[in-house]
Amino acid sequence: MTLTPEEVRDVVFNPPPPGRRAYHPGEVDDFVDRIEATMRGRDKLTGQDVNKVKFHKPPAGEEGYFDHEVDQFLALAAEALGCGYDIDEVDAFLDRVVGALHGTDRLTVDEVRAVRFSRAAADADGYNEDGVDAFLLIVAKVLERLGGRPRTLTADDIVTVGFHTAAAGTRGYDEDEVDHFLDKVEATLRGRGRLTAAQVREATFGEALIEGEGYDQDEVDAFLDLVEIQLSAAEHPQAV
Repeated sequence: MTLTPEEVRDVVFNPPPPGRRAYHPGEVDDFVDRIEATMRGRDKLTGQDVNKVKFHKPPAGEEGYFDHEVDQFLALAAEALGCGYDIDEVDAFLDRVVGALHGTDRLTVDEVRAVRFSRAAADADGYNEDGVDAFLLIVAKVLERLGGRPRTLTADDIVTVGFHTAAAGTRGYDEDEVDHFLDKVEATLRGRGRLTAAQVREATFGEALIEGEGYDQDEVDAFLDLVEIQLSAAEHPQAV
């Protein structure tokens, strides 16, 4: 189903059945107005913005909007607006990243920081924008540390990499678990370990116990993507 601006403008939400949750009606109405404005070219919401939106409870004494109805509508709106970055554009740039890390392409820090991707069409899948952005942040840090010179990651890069703390309201990865795994990566790059690309790809970590603590999950995942690329190339040199 494809929503039109008129359907968005005319949508009506019912109060919740007894015992069910409700959203703040004013907040929902304001956000729906933004969805309509985006469809008419007057705002810039993305499907990912829609998927991430949160609403408060209704004020005391007000019924509010039935959360299930609102969530169903927002799922349709997210699909209509398109979710994520265009897959072909991201893949093409990541090919350049791989080449830069292995010396077969030239890629500067400024290029990584300046790259922009189109958003996926409404009827197409896209890459998670936060994940791609975090990945490119790590790539920029690595290239900056290398002085713009293409080369592979070293054990020293593993020791010095830093991750931001998880954003407020989210739980990052358990720092001890990540650090322990990075010790294995370092040992492998120094020739003292046998970690494989598959093991890096399949690595999982517990979450911090408290919101706003732990390593930012997207940044850790992005950095491990770089490690996996390098280990995979070493395991299959003919593919490089």
